[in-house]
Amino acid sequence: MASVRRAHTRAGLVGLLAAGVLAAFTPQAAADAHSPWGYYGPVKGIKYKNRATIADSSRLYASTTAAKNGSGNVPSGYLGALARLYKGNTLCASNGYSYTSGPANSLSVPTLGKGCGKGTYHSYGVTKAYTGNGYKAVYTLKSPSVSHRSLSAGAAAPGRGAAPAWPKNAKGETYGSGLEATSPRNAPDLIRAWTTEGKAGYVKRAELEDEPAPVSPREAVALQKRLAGEDRRIAVYDAEGSKVLGDFVVRRAPASALTQGR
Repeated sequence: MASVRRAHTRAGLVGLLAAGVLAAFTPQAAADAHSPWGYYGPVKGIKYKNRATIADSSRLYASTTAAKNGSGNVPSGYLGALARLYKGNTLCASNGYSYTSGPANSLSVPTLGKGCGKGTYHSYGVTKAYTGNGYKAVYTLKSPSVSHRSLSAGAAAPGRGAAPAWPKNAKGETYGSGLEATSPRNAPDLIRAWTTEGKAGYVKRAELEDEPAPVSPREAVALQKRLAGEDRRIAVYDAEGSKVLGDFVVRRAPASALTQGR
């Protein structure tokens, strides 16, 4: 199964090259690392698993895989995923959610762009599963680290421990690294992130997650067709959530970047 998934990932990245999303990209990663599979469910009677991958070749990227735990497909729109790339403890790149456009066993979604310069990186994504009345969001486990430009993979990161007691600013908003959150429900109000100009600050969680939330697979498929490939800019603030330091771009992967396994 692992070799099949790696083949799917390579095929999806070749699709990115054909679509012009990547320049001078070679599918063979010089260094890559996967988190352990995280298992959850049943959700609407179906058991699922997810994992985060980080890869470094001529392009640094994170990817998130959502999959049925077992053989066979789930119906169209049942699986959703987004990928997030962290440099150190600071968010470098994030997608909006993508959804399966047909029956599938798995969905893999990569971040776009080239990372945030030399440093140590992790992948830490989120997946969704249809509940019958909306979607259940579950974090992956964190990937091992990859040291960008030294092309070496580090040890596996800790699993799903307890979230820290976040510090608060004068407004009472919590702030910290999204890499330390253990579920979508306990992330801080302000999430540490890099601006497009390379300055560290914080994005507001409400703005990072401000996107349409489908309540059915039909809505998810329609949303995927309508928004695929669109970018959205949000502000990066200081720790008080007041002064704007720059922009962060939330990218939604084009259809050519997605890999659906069957």
